[in-house]
Amino acid sequence: MRWVLVALFTIATALAAGQSLPDGEGKDLVANGCVSCHGLDLITAKQAPRDEWVSIMDRMKSYGVTMDAKQTTVVVDYLTKNWGPKTATPAPAPAPAAPPAGANDTEAKNLVSGMCATCHGVDLITSKKATRAGWQESVDRMKGYGASLTAAQTTALVDYLARTYPPAGAAAPAAAPAAAPVAAAAANVDAAAKKTLEDYCGGCHDLDLATGRKGTKAEWQDIVDRMNARGAGVPDKDIPVLVDYLAKTYGVAK
Repeated sequence: MRWVLVALFTIATALAAGQSLPDGEGKDLVANGCVSCHGLDLITAKQAPRDEWVSIMDRMKSYGVTMDAKQTTVVVDYLTKNWGPKTATPAPAPAPAAPPAGANDTEAKNLVSGMCATCHGVDLITSKKATRAGWQESVDRMKGYGASLTAAQTTALVDYLARTYPPAGAAAPAAAPAAAPVAAAAANVDAAAKKTLEDYCGGCHDLDLATGRKGTKAEWQDIVDRMNARGAGVPDKDIPVLVDYLAKTYGVAK
């Protein structure tokens, strides 16, 4: 019964997305092949030249989207027509000027709100805490996805992110002695759920796609079921624990 509900949910999502997409050849392919995995806003918020859409489609196919060469061309044409560059000229926009050595925070912040926000929400950055090495790895990964940064821009951006969003310095307060066994048990459950998240979710996409969002328990249940339907393989016995962990850790603020 769960798989039937997941299938119906996926079809309903695709139909709803299809109704809000511009008409044209490729609309149904986008509705059925793209928005079953992510929101339509990841497409409509982007403006990109054709070669960048080609690169994005190649990456999505490596994540499991099934389209032949002809269908891929139709989708790329559709995306370029509706969400191509804002200017009529086919020449790509010049890369932002590289900040000078020791660029200030304002220049680095402009890179975050400008270049980074063209592909994902800024909250994926502001909700993250990492060491300088962690931020370096994140920026290098984004460059691998197509972010155009010079060496000077990369250094300025990593310095700014490491300084502005460092790891939490203070350890969580210790639980009262009477609550220690309960706290320890809860910590063990959370540790097991976190490992399930890393093992079964992190194999297909970066974990910031999960840690950067908020949802109710019902919404997290839908997401886990949908990912399992696409082959994540989370065992049935681990699903309730994983959903509870996600809802508790990344729930909607009250």
